[in-house]
Amino acid sequence: MILTTLTAFLYAPAIQYKRGGLYAPLKALALITALIDVLANYTELALIFGWPREGEYTITRRIRRMHFDEVAARRELARLVQVYLDAAEPDGKH
Repeated sequence: MILTTLTAFLYAPAIQYKRGGLYAPLKALALITALIDVLANYTELALIFGWPREGEYTITRRIRRMHFDEVAARRELARLVQVYLDAAEPDGKH
């Protein structure tokens, strides 16, 4: 789960480009993080959670469906990831 971990590590600083101003150069990091996110979604996470459905190009899109997964561990993981994503967002809601 190297790609997934890398995505999680890079997400918080990369998403700060939304603040604008001095944070604007982080948009390049956000694009790199997005590419890693898509790659992780179709490789590592596809092996663990199954192939993404239509429109679930990134881990963050898949999280919404995982909130209603039949496996309790996946629901809990989705909840924890959602809390992390919301905390990293400049406006507080991912």
